Amino acid sequence: MGAVLEATEQSLEAATHLTEMDAGAVQALRVLAQKIDGLNERGDGEDEGKPVFDNVTIPTYLKYCESLGLTPAGRDRLALKKKDDEGARRGGQLVALQGGIPRPRQA
Repeated sequence: MGAVLEATEQSLEAATHLTEMDAGAVQALRVLAQKIDGLNERGDGEDEGKPVFDNVTIPTYLKYCESLGLTPAGRDRLALKKKDDEGARRGGQLVALQGGIPRPRQA
C-alpha cells in the first residue's frame, strides 16, 4: 500500500461521520489515492521516457477529501451545516424573534 492510500485509510477510519451513503465517494477517493501513489512510485516524473504531467489528480483528491469532511475546511463546513440544521429544527432566528426575544425600542 502506498503512502497516500495508507494515510487516506487512516483518515477514513477516524471519520466517524461517514455513512454507507458515502461509499461511492470514499471508493473514488481510494482510486485517486492509488493513482497519486502510482505517480509517486515513478519517482523521476517520467513514464517510458515521456514526462508525466498530471495537474488534475491531486486537486481532485483534495476536493474529495474536503467534501467528505477529511480536511480542516471540510470539517468546518460540516460543523456549520450541522449548526444550521439544528437552528432550523428549533425554528431559526425568525421563530426566536417571534418567541419573545426583546426587540430594540424605536425612538
